[in-house]
Amino acid sequence: MSLVSLDLDEVDKENFTSLQQEISKAQQELGNLTTKLRAKNAETKHAQLTFAELSTVPDEATAYTQVGKMFLMQPLPELKAELQAKHEQGTKEVAAMTEKKGHMEEAYKKVQEDFQEFVKAHVVEEGAEKKEKEAAAAE
Repeated sequence: MSLVSLDLDEVDKENFTSLQQEISKAQQELGNLTTKLRAKNAETKHAQLTFAELSTVPDEATAYTQVGKMFLMQPLPELKAELQAKHEQGTKEVAAMTEKKGHMEEAYKKVQEDFQEFVKAHVVEEGAEKKEKEAAAAE
């Protein structure tokens, strides 16, 4: 792999640095959103599976919910309602986050394309560089 030489003046150096920072920021945001999306998916799935297991249990059964290290007795219909609401809310949030991730991926691709165009526009050709050195040496 060969190194690329860029012909940059002060303004171009600032633009180059700015583009690098934008790419880094976009990558970080995309990574954070992906992590949050996985966590929300797992939380939603957990609520759904727990609700499915409890749906076969009669409403008169004693149920406990964990709060930190302790367990509190809670009426089963109330617990089922909380799990159902948590699942519905989680599904909505996952859909919104998925849409946001799509927009962020598009923005990331755009920044990458801008960076590639900038680099292509400022690449110093190796052959041209050699010719310039040879011309300077001949003088």
